[in-house]
Amino acid sequence: MKHLVAALAVFLAGCSSGDLDTRLIRASKEGSGKKVAALLARGANVGAQDEDGWTPLMWAAAHGDEASVEALLNAGADIRAVTRDNRQGTLTLAAKWNRVSVVNILIRRGAAVQSRDTIGWTALMWASLQGRTDVVAALLDGRAPIETTDGEGNTPLMLAARQGRTETVQLLLSRGARVAARNSDGQSAQSLAQAAGYPKIAALLKAGK
Repeated sequence: MKHLVAALAVFLAGCSSGDLDTRLIRASKEGSGKKVAALLARGANVGAQDEDGWTPLMWAAAHGDEASVEALLNAGADIRAVTRDNRQGTLTLAAKWNRVSVVNILIRRGAAVQSRDTIGWTALMWASLQGRTDVVAALLDGRAPIETTDGEGNTPLMLAARQGRTETVQLLLSRGARVAARNSDGQSAQSLAQAAGYPKIAALLKAGK
């Protein structure tokens, strides 16, 4: 192990700051916590961005690399940074990729659970749509508003229902999601589930009224 660390130190000593930043992003993509820590120690920019505006913290979070996430946050990574194209933050990326442990870390470290992307969706809305039930639970535990809505009035419960996410629907109901809520088209979670071809979920929602 000592030989490996020494060899890595010698290799990094010959890197320019730009090279270090590029390698930090690459190490974050690869989920290599040891490389991330070594590169940070050599002065790599914790806020470096790739061509899409992704930072090392975003890549580490998306890949569920807890060690790198902690190291990057300890080095001052901006937990509020967003991607360039759709303005999704680190918490949303972790939620979409179903990285429950990282979601918990980010919430504990102050990530904004109400942050929205370019289409007005929060991490909870994405997790509900995708049926990431454990992530939904973590976000609700982190005080994400269960009745948050997008520009069309859709709630997390509606998004989960129309996608046939039974377990997520059950969780949201158990946490007090309003079954009677309607979007701007007058549709409820029950009617959305029925229209999408999920009669069992529609029945579940009817029973939950």
